[in-house]
Amino acid sequence: MNTRNDFSPAGTLFKSVVAAAGALLAAYLFWKLQSLIVPVAVSGLMAYICRPLVIRLERHRVPRGLGIWLLLFAFVFAALFIVNLVRSIMPTEIGAIELKVRAVYKLNEGYKNLMGLDQSRTRGNWIYGWSQGELDPKLYQINQLLALTPEEHTQFLASHPHDPEAPAGSDRLLDYYRANLKTLKVREPAALPQSGAVRAAPPAAAQTPIPVLKRPIMPIATLGHILSTWIIAPLIFLFLLRDTGEIKRGLLRTVPNRLFEPALAVLADLDLALGDYIRGIFLECALLGLTVTLLLAIVGVPPRWAIAIGILAGATNVVPYLGSAVALMGGLAYALLSEEIHPLLPMVNTENVAIWVITAVGLAELLKNVFYEPIVLGGAVKLHPLVVVIGVVGGGILFDLAGVLLAIPMITVFKVFVSSTAKQLKAYGLI
Repeated sequence: MNTRNDFSPAGTLFKSVVAAAGALLAAYLFWKLQSLIVPVAVSGLMAYICRPLVIRLERHRVPRGLGIWLLLFAFVFAALFIVNLVRSIMPTEIGAIELKVRAVYKLNEGYKNLMGLDQSRTRGNWIYGWSQGELDPKLYQINQLLALTPEEHTQFLASHPHDPEAPAGSDRLLDYYRANLKTLKVREPAALPQSGAVRAAPPAAAQTPIPVLKRPIMPIATLGHILSTWIIAPLIFLFLLRDTGEIKRGLLRTVPNRLFEPALAVLADLDLALGDYIRGIFLECALLGLTVTLLLAIVGVPPRWAIAIGILAGATNVVPYLGSAVALMGGLAYALLSEEIHPLLPMVNTENVAIWVITAVGLAELLKNVFYEPIVLGGAVKLHPLVVVIGVVGGGILFDLAGVLLAIPMITVFKVFVSSTAKQLKAYGLI
């Protein structure tokens, strides 16, 4: 009698309305709580990755609670190490100004050498004659974008002990600064700041020295918002690792008896597929980051910069094809701006370090494709590259960073859920 009532038109309509209302409420909450998506997802995925470690520690007679706290402390120390590393490589305000001066000079000199430009910068080789109309405006736009403001001109000159009229070779950065002004004057005289106003700054600076500028401090409101959002991450991490099956049993209690076995099989397939993918991606990211760090250090990138680029490349490799691109851009940026390198290979020098950076990143990408992916992702669910690209772009459009990070795991779960559900329902004769 109860079974008949369950499938009556009124019962079916009621359940459909309740399901639709629940879906709408879930979608509304999901949209309004977007800021919690990344902390919840990251802590959940980290708990999922660490669950086998906790189980292994339990087998070695380490209490579950102690093993969880050890893992949590390990993550905290790793986060503190990364934060200190980032702080150590972040330039001061004066350092950022000097970086802009060096970047503009290196860019203009590289363009001059590539195009074979003369001193007037109006005549060059055949490449320049063919691409002048398109590349010159782009280069000038980049120069304007990186050009120093009047305040930055004053700060830069005041921070250097040499007079702006000092002979060439006495101060390398001052030479770069004057070369940048000359390039701007040649290409667009109106864009050049008044030299009198700029050169009036050093005497005033000599009488009233400008103190060393501190690193910019993050606004309190922004810091408070980040902390309030991420404060739940360690709590979710702890609760999920302490769970011994209560969540799974609670989900299965909502399933009708005749669907219990298919639901149990679907959950097992989801657990296997998601576990293979998440742990494989984590290991692949770690291996790629380590490889990039070692190879960049070999070609002359200082260890602290190589470690920073490697960590960033490994972290961004969660998004397919992005980790190697980040490593390439970071390595080339250092090669463009570096004044000195200390390579372990004798054939590397400041003239060809960019080529060696490209080679190092290419070798890291080759190792990832040939060895890392087949080994660590061999049993994971395979997705077509077009699905990956569309999923990442679509997730970014809908949910910004959270969508980019979670697009591939969600697509993987959906694919396994649909295929496993269809398989189990057919196996039990339900469809």
